[in-house]
Amino acid sequence: MAIERHHYVPQGFLKGFRALGKESDKFIWVYEKLPDRRPRCVSVKSIAWESFYYEQETETGECDSDTLERAFAETIDNKVPQIIRSIDAKAGGGVELTEDDQGALAFFLGISLTRVPSFRKGTRDFYTKIAQMTLDQVARNDPSIAEVIEEYGFKAEAKTWVSLKPMIQVAQAIAHSSLKKNWQFFVPPNGFALISSDNPVHFSVPREFGSIMAGPGHPLAELVINLRSNLALVCTSRRYGEKFPVIQMSKREAKKFNRGTARAAGRFIFANQLSDGIEKLTKKYAGEKQAIVI
Repeated sequence: MAIERHHYVPQGFLKGFRALGKESDKFIWVYEKLPDRRPRCVSVKSIAWESFYYEQETETGECDSDTLERAFAETIDNKVPQIIRSIDAKAGGGVELTEDDQGALAFFLGISLTRVPSFRKGTRDFYTKIAQMTLDQVARNDPSIAEVIEEYGFKAEAKTWVSLKPMIQVAQAIAHSSLKKNWQFFVPPNGFALISSDNPVHFSVPREFGSIMAGPGHPLAELVINLRSNLALVCTSRRYGEKFPVIQMSKREAKKFNRGTARAAGRFIFANQLSDGIEKLTKKYAGEKQAIVI
């Protein structure tokens, strides 16, 4: 039987933000940017998914609902949460990562930017525009076709799976770029919890480099991800010294990390607790979200 729930944020990753006070690690607090929605504690299985999200069409025209979903589940979505859980990060020290583990984390950074709805919808919209431009050009060159198009209201629309190939290709490019950068790990102060979202990785170019419009694969772009409620990772072009240093955040810095996550979120923010502060942060950035422009 085909798997219907295709997650774009892995359940194993979300368990790193497990709800406090629960015996199981399968529960998490969900906040929504919509004005009439209140926080709720739910199973990680019930969030960050869409029906047959990775469905594609084979060369013979048949529907393939499982291949990509199973590939994710058996590789990156299984391995990376284990790597994240195994990281022993103490402020002032360093993190030990094998080359394979760093490579897996790098691809996870990339795919976490491209398999989310904000990227896939933007990519599909881009291909739809190209298809519509082509259809319009055909209509201009052939009045009989133009008449049929007008009579039946035909519109060009790209299939949902058209974004799958760019999703992988762009993720690989971002991963390759991130491996050339300096990786820094950050731990929040005791009692402060980091949050995640349906856009778990956010990126920007530091102000010191000027007003540069750049995507996440740009050499100067900084990639930030809260790996779990007590650990964050920054991939930056800035030099620090040690290869994988662990840096202690101040409370102010930790709040900045959470603001970046909340601002980038499409609709959902994930946390380990019920908090008025997180709810206010969620609603503050209700009109904003991160998107990669194709």
